[in-house]
Amino acid sequence: MAEAFSRIENLYLSPELAVRTRFYSEADRTVIGTIRCGVLFVMAFWSGPARLAFAELKRVLEGVDPSGRLELVVVDMDGCPDLCALPEFAGKLHGAGETAWILGGQIVCTSCLGPHFERFEPYTRQLLDECTAGPDVAVDRPLD
Repeated sequence: MAEAFSRIENLYLSPELAVRTRFYSEADRTVIGTIRCGVLFVMAFWSGPARLAFAELKRVLEGVDPSGRLELVVVDMDGCPDLCALPEFAGKLHGAGETAWILGGQIVCTSCLGPHFERFEPYTRQLLDECTAGPDVAVDRPLD
């Protein structure tokens, strides 16, 4: 008999990333409100582009934020249909590694449709700057 597929194990997290990562096989939009300062990644395990995007996001987080100030929250696309209804994701979730940067429980920017690797590092750096600015950071404006 074949062993069951372990989605969390198939994220291939380094020990440094594993301690700051939450994984949800099922989630709804309320998961966003639980993220004080971090990155939400919508993983489609069946998608090559999503796997490539996740590898790039891990590389960026390990390089830009080695001390682990940003949280990483990964949700399984197959178990989060409610996220598709959010205005920031409506019509933009296609299993290609879509990502959102979150501050104070609010989405401040997304990678838009698809992974857009070129956005991962600048958006992560900007979020890290905002998160370390203190408790009075403005969360009602998108990152530049």
